[in-house]
Order: sequence, then structure tokens, then C-alpha cells
Amino acid sequence: MRVDVTRRGGFAGVALHAALDTAQLPAADASRAEAALRDLPWDRPPAEPTGADRFRYELATAEGGHERHVQLSEDEISDALRPLLDLLSDQGQLRAASG
Repeated sequence: MRVDVTRRGGFAGVALHAALDTAQLPAADASRAEAALRDLPWDRPPAEPTGADRFRYELATAEGGHERHVQLSEDEISDALRPLLDLLSDQGQLRAASG
């Protein structure tokens, strides 16, 4: 499963993007990442911003020709999702996001 995350906001307003393919991870990490994604509120309308300088996360997955998208506020990032964001920072290709 390909996972793309764009983080926007924060004090500097810098947008960062990271991507990884769970097929390239060790089996245990891939399972944890996919489990963290399973229960997200996919394809819902974006929530209203919660305040200045707060982070917003745009997540997208692609697997077998099926794509899903969701936007989450900083407050919506669950403990289960944090390790995936760490993996994206550590093992994904991190680059400045356009737009």
C-alpha cells in the first residue's frame, strides 16, 4: 500500500510531504501501519481548521487501483497513527509540498 502524507500549518506555515510503500517495510511495521490506517474517516469532508499554527494532515492511500483520502487536524491524530507518521518521517521520502 502506498501512503502519502502532507503536513501543513504550524508556526512557519511550511508544508511537508512524505511517502512510503508498506511493501518495502518489515512485515511487523507494515501490519502496524496498515492497521493504523484502517479506521480513519476516509473520504469525509475536511473539518474546519481548529486554530492558527495548528498542523493539518492530508493522508492518501493507494492499493490495487483504489485510492482513499482524508484530512485530519492535529487533535485527530491517534496514538495508533503516530508510529506511522514517524515511519513516514524516518523512511519515507520527505520533501517540501507544493501548494
